[in-house]
Amino acid sequence: MKTIMSIIDYILDFIKRILVRFKNDKFGLSFIINIFILPDFLSDKNVNIIRKFKVIFSLAVPILYFISAIDIVPEIITGIFGFIDDIIVMIWSLGKVNEELDKYKKNINKNVNQNIINDDNNKIKDEDE
Repeated sequence: MKTIMSIIDYILDFIKRILVRFKNDKFGLSFIINIFILPDFLSDKNVNIIRKFKVIFSLAVPILYFISAIDIVPEIITGIFGFIDDIIVMIWSLGKVNEELDKYKKNINKNVNQNIINDDNNKIKDEDE
């Protein structure tokens, strides 16, 4: 019985972490804003290939999960409650993609600001002076 309770606690904790991530992402609104930098993210040569693969995988998993006939909670048996696992997979995907795109935006902003020179007081002297 303790094993079953620990498994249920683990599953509920996992769902809680996903929902908290979704809440922190302003219920997917930041994902909608970040989705426009996805082409830049995927075409940027400075981005690690593993990070690109993680984003592509996170976008492909929910699509494949929705298309496949295999479900953790089947809709045929549970009715409307069968969509709960689909929603959890979608929220997980949005969170992972949004995390990577947020990191990318921060790195771009940091790198852009490093190229700006402020308060430079150098003077150019002619040979005649």
